[in-house]
Amino acid sequence: MQVILREINWTDLWLWLLFEEAPAERQRLYLEQVLDAWYSLGLLGGFNASRLPLHEAAEDLSLSYATYDLGAEDVMPALMHNMGDIEYDGRTAKCWFDLGTADSLSLDVLINAVQTLNQEYLPVERLVIGGSGDAPPWGNLDE
Repeated sequence: MQVILREINWTDLWLWLLFEEAPAERQRLYLEQVLDAWYSLGLLGGFNASRLPLHEAAEDLSLSYATYDLGAEDVMPALMHNMGDIEYDGRTAKCWFDLGTADSLSLDVLINAVQTLNQEYLPVERLVIGGSGDAPPWGNLDE
């Protein structure tokens, strides 16, 4: 699977996926579950690199019996704002997101999830993050 980052606009972000072959209905459901789960976590502020106390603590010590500090109240929330419908066309799919104040952690999590989707359920040739939603970033596949 190839991951390509294009122009990133957090309030107008397009995801494009190119599959090895047109996904079957069951494979589409897997993709939809991945994107819905990713968006749901983002909507609830799950992607906030300013609040990773266990991740930061794990670098130095065991997490057993660690104290979880909810930390500074002045940390800006990292909330996704909106998700469009997933649109399919043969071997391609695209979906629009308004990532709001979510940070780059959200993109790392998405890429990890799509990588597992690719390895286990739905072969993905390319994941393109960013750019325009007007035309596929790989041109016309019929040529």
